[in-house]
Amino acid sequence: MLHTLNNNYAAIQELRESGYGDANFTVGNSPAHYFDKDGDLQSYDAKEVYFREDTGEAIAVHGLRYKPIQYPTMIDKTRDMLERCNLDATGIQETISVSPNGGMCAVKYTLPAKKYTTPDGDTGCLTVMALSSFNGIWSYIQSLAILQGACLNSQIFIKNPAAIYKARHTNKLDVDLGVSVLGKAANLIEDEIELWHELYNTPSVPHEVFQMFADVANYKDDISEISWNSYKDDISNKAMIYLLDKYQTHYAPLMGRNMWSVYNTITDWSTHAPSSAKNKIALMQRRTDQASEVMTKYLLAA
Repeated sequence: MLHTLNNNYAAIQELRESGYGDANFTVGNSPAHYFDKDGDLQSYDAKEVYFREDTGEAIAVHGLRYKPIQYPTMIDKTRDMLERCNLDATGIQETISVSPNGGMCAVKYTLPAKKYTTPDGDTGCLTVMALSSFNGIWSYIQSLAILQGACLNSQIFIKNPAAIYKARHTNKLDVDLGVSVLGKAANLIEDEIELWHELYNTPSVPHEVFQMFADVANYKDDISEISWNSYKDDISNKAMIYLLDKYQTHYAPLMGRNMWSVYNTITDWSTHAPSSAKNKIALMQRRTDQASEVMTKYLLAA
């Protein structure tokens, strides 16, 4: 264990020296005010406005118990967790993304040192995602996944979703707990890969495929009317067409008509499907949550 920690120190220290990117700012707070029906300015004693201290832009209004986890602090604590955990951080890469007004922050850590083989013979490496926000959308969330090499899909853990660390914005980040959760997640990887092999050996049934894709895409029409031969003419839901196209023309020919192909189609959609949404960070997590919910519902019963 000591050997791993020493190796991690050097790798994480490089990240510390690189700074915080677009997340290098703090938020402040001030009493909330509003205009009453007579046009008089009144104070709202139970609320405070949170704003960027570098630009003065207001981000959100919160109650008095709200204690923001500043992004630089969140990044520092996550780096501390990665330094101390039992994952090999050699060659670690850090990608910091911030939403347009600074209300949300996502930090992705790619750990290439340990490789995993998927049922179709591809390889993947671990990723750790750390999320936080000032706009009330997210608490601090830390999760682990596997980034598959050939398709760059971020594979979602569905068998062990408990291997996620969350902290509300009324508490401090517990580095010891975060290290423990990362260690637990790493120990559960083999269980998840075992599930992938089960999915690979489970044939897909068209009706089940259509239903899963419909749930992911929020497609409300009758799936019994869907045909592989005419779905492009019959369906206007863009997400549904994307899922059907990817499965039919890419994943099924590549991996076979099995539930592993279905799984990869859904993770492809959550990772890569185009969108006009301005807040890409919120979109990414919303899709991941949607995909995880649907796959947990169907694939664990496969």
